[in-house]
Amino acid sequence: MRYLVIGFCVFATACAGTSPTAPTASLSSGAAIPPLSQSGGAAVSQAQHGSELPFKGNLQATEAVDGAVHHLAGTGNGTHLGQFTYSADITVDEQTGEGLGTVIWTAANGDQIFAATHGEIVLFDFPNLTLRETQVITGGTGRFNGASGTIIVDRSLDLLTGNTAGSYSGRISLGD
Repeated sequence: MRYLVIGFCVFATACAGTSPTAPTASLSSGAAIPPLSQSGGAAVSQAQHGSELPFKGNLQATEAVDGAVHHLAGTGNGTHLGQFTYSADITVDEQTGEGLGTVIWTAANGDQIFAATHGEIVLFDFPNLTLRETQVITGGTGRFNGASGTIIVDRSLDLLTGNTAGSYSGRISLGD
């Protein structure tokens, strides 16, 4: 009889066109549990090539100026990268404030993402700038070989110290 009831429940669920769900757990602290793909769990290593995945996190860097070229060196934490290092060389047009350059994101395991970036000043409130960069992923190494996608970086820059910090979000496809 028990197998008949279990079989009926499976059949009814399949015919209903919905998947069974587990109850939602609540946390006493009110904090949300991040999905595995954001916490560095199994979902990161199970990402399929060719699938478009969310890509987001935070970064902080120091920006040094050498003529029109701005060099960024920093760190951060995010999806598909874990703890990462970040470096960029961006040539800035001093008249318009727009910048073009290249970026390298290096994951915790050494795999890299390469991107071309275009940035602009969103807000100028001396000594702080708010910047937005649109980065187009042009490839990478290791699991990012053949990667593509777009990343939006929003960051603030203190012109007096060269310190910059912000967040990024976008989509990444891990290739074929």
